[in-house]
Amino acid sequence: MNLIKIGRLFSCIIVCSFMIACADNKAPHIPTYLQDTLKNGSLGPKLAIIPTGTGVVGGEELIPFKNHSPQHKVISTQEFALGIAEVTFREYDAFCRSTFIDCPDSNGWGRGDQPVINVSWLDAIAYTEWLSEQTKQVYRLPSEAEWEYAARGGTSTNYWWGDEYIQGIDHCDRDLGGCPKGTELSEPGPAGRFKANPFGLFDVTSNVLEWVLDCYSPNHKGANHTMESRLDGDCGEKVFKGSSWLSAQPYVHVFIRGGLNSNDKGRDVGFRVLREIKRSKKPASQN
Repeated sequence: MNLIKIGRLFSCIIVCSFMIACADNKAPHIPTYLQDTLKNGSLGPKLAIIPTGTGVVGGEELIPFKNHSPQHKVISTQEFALGIAEVTFREYDAFCRSTFIDCPDSNGWGRGDQPVINVSWLDAIAYTEWLSEQTKQVYRLPSEAEWEYAARGGTSTNYWWGDEYIQGIDHCDRDLGGCPKGTELSEPGPAGRFKANPFGLFDVTSNVLEWVLDCYSPNHKGANHTMESRLDGDCGEKVFKGSSWLSAQPYVHVFIRGGLNSNDKGRDVGFRVLREIKRSKKPASQN
């Protein structure tokens, strides 16, 4: 009789353990997308809807970069939409033509689907204001917390796929060899040429560095758990995030950050846009 009871107890333990394990394995996030229509009937940048949740910002200290710590938790309580890739020359050139301003130089690497470069923080802000006027939606640059939360794709690891760098997933260092065809690290490439992260975002550690809203602070001390931009640092300098086609491993991480003057431009600096989503009305999405 005791053996029967022990057997039943053992079976119960196995079933309960299986149920707990299943509960811990959440269903993978399936990205959804939206694109707003501009006044001339064309479409704006394609955006991925970033879900709410908990993430981290910051990481280990890397020499010569010593501005990534302390790592801290952030909590996103409101969905937002973020460009699936950096703004392209095609998208930015439409803004230039519409507002009669000079288009930035491409350094001879082509325009079209290439990420726009040689744009300052002020240029990026002007583009988001134009998009807002064109679409009657609120467009802006993401905060550093929003950018890194989305770039990590719901993970807390060094990369959205894990803690170890893997050549060719979201970046390729030509000095290491084995780059997927057409992705050698010699110049920026067409937006979205690598794999998307779980939230549907491309190029979070490749192509170009990306402007965000925050004033530059030398580290993450004093940062809180919200997704708001930090405005308590040196507001003469603005934060850029990620890694670029010029970045070599081991300096390729989603938590890489730096500061540049808001008027500075570079051949490895661009941006992606954020579109706010109102709580009262969730926009229709399309795959």
